[in-house]
Amino acid sequence: MNKPLVWAIAAALVIAGPLVGVAVRRLVDRLAAKLSSDTRAVHRMTFGLLRDLAVPVCSLGGLTLALALPTGLPFSPRTVHQMLEAALLLAITFSVARLAAEVVTTVARRLTGISGSVSLFGTITRVVVFVLGVLITLDSVGVKITPLLGALGIGALAIALALEGTLANLFAGVHILASKTVNPGDFVKLDTGETGWISDVNWRTTTIQDIPGNFIIVPNRKFAEAILTNYHRPEQDMAVLVEVSTSYGSDLEHVESVTMDVARRVMKELDCGFAGADPRVRFHTFGDSGVEFRVVLRTRHYEDQYLLISEFIKALHRRYREEGIVFPFPTRVLEFAPDSERGSRLLAGLHTP
Repeated sequence: MNKPLVWAIAAALVIAGPLVGVAVRRLVDRLAAKLSSDTRAVHRMTFGLLRDLAVPVCSLGGLTLALALPTGLPFSPRTVHQMLEAALLLAITFSVARLAAEVVTTVARRLTGISGSVSLFGTITRVVVFVLGVLITLDSVGVKITPLLGALGIGALAIALALEGTLANLFAGVHILASKTVNPGDFVKLDTGETGWISDVNWRTTTIQDIPGNFIIVPNRKFAEAILTNYHRPEQDMAVLVEVSTSYGSDLEHVESVTMDVARRVMKELDCGFAGADPRVRFHTFGDSGVEFRVVLRTRHYEDQYLLISEFIKALHRRYREEGIVFPFPTRVLEFAPDSERGSRLLAGLHTP
């Protein structure tokens, strides 16, 4: 067989390898698209590995067949074999790392029962699988990894000391997700004042999206050490307190009845109100201007309390005017002694030694 023909066959094999890989990938995509929605999530991960390996494996296969031909290239067969084996192992490592990260992320989401991101678990899994794959690849090509592991251990210790803060954030992020104190999607408030929904917990920071829509980035270590209020635990609905007062001349029984009626109607009409809950009215203080009491409403979500309070105050103000119930203005009564008594006290003060 003449050399031009051999080179032509070798070139054809090198070109045909990636083309066959692309064809296999498209075939896998079509098979995955025909799956039902109930089994698509499970089979997507199964077909994902085959899809990721299709192009690199077929490309390496075509290159292997091409190098097996008598082309006369000045390469050692052993060296070529080791290079191809290393390339295949690296391709498998990348694909398995991606698959493992997707599996861990899916399992974490199902265990927590939320659809938010748990990217930290996926990142850690991807890094661990990738490091193991690189070590296996080095061992397969004849590199002794025992001294390398020792050097990596010493290097890891030095890196751990240098990156103490970063590693503290990493393990704090793992603790946050593993302890299930919060989950992505929960509405929380920190003792430092930050308030919003948990958007993501990654290897270094926790992202909180506040009510206006801005992102607040909090280091995991500070987030784990903060005094935190989770408004989604144990339930998302919550009590809302509204302070009200009425004059001393008002009939408190009538005030309570009217206030309860307004509170029930507002909670029933608004979507954010918890219609199944019963409001409460509790008188608690004889104030400077009138009798003060507290109205306890209930809302479905923390962020809905502002609309509920606003609508309740407007409705209560309108109803009190109709019923003749008075909101007291701040007043203060001052009593003065008679002029003769006041003058005698002043003189007594002047003659006191």
